[in-house]
Amino acid sequence: MCHLGASRLERTLIERVEHILTIVSIIVDYIGIVLILIGAAKFAARAVLIEMRRLSGLACLHQIRENRLELGGYILAALEFMIISDIIMTALTRELHELYFLALLVAVRTAIGFFLNMELKDIRKEDEQSDG
Repeated sequence: MCHLGASRLERTLIERVEHILTIVSIIVDYIGIVLILIGAAKFAARAVLIEMRRLSGLACLHQIRENRLELGGYILAALEFMIISDIIMTALTRELHELYFLALLVAVRTAIGFFLNMELKDIRKEDEQSDG
């Protein structure tokens, strides 16, 4: 975002702030990726344990639902971080086509989060009904 009429010092300051915000955005994105990886690893490890219990004849429906709920929580948290990163990048965007792409990306991530949250609520309801 180069401002016409800005002094060299102002332009340098603006460029540094933009650079810092870009780095912050990348870090926030990586936090989201790490959350997904942690959630996936925990989900896979628990899925193996649950499957071993199931094969030995134990009922595991509740544990399967809990495992899915936890993975969904990690994914939702990761999506929130990624949306934050997208918002930061939107503030730094200079070109209209980049802005359209970022807007679409935020919309898709928000929709995924919304529908995943609805599914998690349904799983919780099913779990409560089976317990009650």
